[in-house]
Amino acid sequence: MPRPSFPLRALTAAVVVGATIAALGVACGTEVEQAGPPAQVDAATSLPSAPGAEVAGVTEERPTVDAALEQRLRSTVLSVTSQGCGFERQGTVSLVDLAGSPLALSNRHVLAGATDAVVTLPDGDSVDVRVGGSVPGRDAAVLDPQDALATGLVATTLPVGPAPEVGAEVVVAGHPGGVFSAVPGRVTSVEDRVDDGGTVQVVVVDVPTEEGSSGGVVVDASGRAVGLVAARDPDSGSAVAYPFSALTGRLDPEPPNC
Repeated sequence: MPRPSFPLRALTAAVVVGATIAALGVACGTEVEQAGPPAQVDAATSLPSAPGAEVAGVTEERPTVDAALEQRLRSTVLSVTSQGCGFERQGTVSLVDLAGSPLALSNRHVLAGATDAVVTLPDGDSVDVRVGGSVPGRDAAVLDPQDALATGLVATTLPVGPAPEVGAEVVVAGHPGGVFSAVPGRVTSVEDRVDDGGTVQVVVVDVPTEEGSSGGVVVDASGRAVGLVAARDPDSGSAVAYPFSALTGRLDPEPPNC
């Protein structure tokens, strides 16, 4: 029976996530080598639970994440592992409702070469879900929508909101190193960077990120998903995310290749 097509309908536009991570920043999914050449993993410090920000030489304390929002993020931002291209990868999968379609969304580089992925649920149990398709030329991929529905994976999702503006207070959630993290921060820039399909707008958030955060989500003060984490800025170490307003609706139905 053929795999169903991607049920993505455009919001105002679609999610565009850059595939050439070297141009966007440094990929932040963890790779453990199984075979083939060594993985190029960028070193990074541990992600603190509530980091400060240096402002004019003074460390600014950040607020803690609202308990209700953190609980919601724990149920919609999950750790995912996959095996493909000679590596075992650990990253993050974000469960979002995009124009009425519940989706388990991650990055191409997290799911590359895999046909199945293992998602760890909030209670510690895990579920196997087929890998769906990927956005051609972008670093965005989904778990199979029908399989995600059948397993109950997307029973709870985050609504999608508009791209945040510079200065907006947000929260970056993901699973660096396989451990849940939700850290408040601010959007420091909205800029164009080059990806495999041309130029794409990205959002840079002053939250340090590390391996395993790829596929995580940026949420605004209302708890809406406003960005997909795909890379770490090579200069600042900040999270680089892609606003959902930049997503294209076309999907290659085949799992992302190496």
